[in-house]
This record gives sequence, C-alpha cells and structure tokens, in this order.
Amino acid sequence: MLAKFLNNYGFMILGGAMIISLSAFKGAEIYAGENLSPVTVYFNGNPANSGEVSDESKWSTTPNGQTCSGEKKACSMEVQSSDLTSAGQLDPAQIQLDEIATSSGYVPERNGGDSETEIIIHNRN
Repeated sequence: MLAKFLNNYGFMILGGAMIISLSAFKGAEIYAGENLSPVTVYFNGNPANSGEVSDESKWSTTPNGQTCSGEKKACSMEVQSSDLTSAGQLDPAQIQLDEIATSSGYVPERNGGDSETEIIIHNRN
C-alpha cells in the first residue's frame, strides 16, 4: 500500500519539497529587506596618500580601471547595496574604514559602522 502511494504521489511530494526549500532562500532576501548579492565599490583616490583610503567618499561604484589583485594598495571591495549612499558612494554610517600602511601605500580595514555586512577587500600591487 505504501509502495503504491509512493509510486502515485512520490514525484509530487518531491517536487513540493523542492519548491518549499528553494523558496526559503528567496524568503531570506525579503526578510532582510535587501538583495543579498554583493556590489563592488572601487577606490578612486591615491593609495599612497595617508587619509584617502579611510575616506569613505573615495569609495564608489565608479570603476577605477585597476586590476584588483595583490596586497599593497587599496583597489576595491564588495559590500551590500544598503551600504551605499544614493550617489553610489560608501555610506560612512554603514561602514567606517581605517587604513593600514604597506610597503608602497595603504590598504583599507573596516573599523565600525551600523551595517552587519562582511566586506570582502581586494587590493592591488
């Protein structure tokens, strides 16, 4: 009897379970009130000048033309769209930055802000 039930309704039950489980991920985005995909912001300043890397207004969605792979100079980072101002700049109320000196410039480090976003930093050489 159980085998007959599973043969008749098994795929329907499996399909329903898949729909429910996949919609749970969409629900997390709705519950958080934001799209959970990252936005890249680029450093548009001079990474050799002290104070520029920690200036949140120097970080925006405007590409800087750099290849962001390395470890010595600020280049880009991934944040959530809710961490930006309406002008596309990093919002200092959401994410505050500090800078760390390297052998040829400065790189960013997060030191505060209201956002719970884990930023992903990409530096360059």
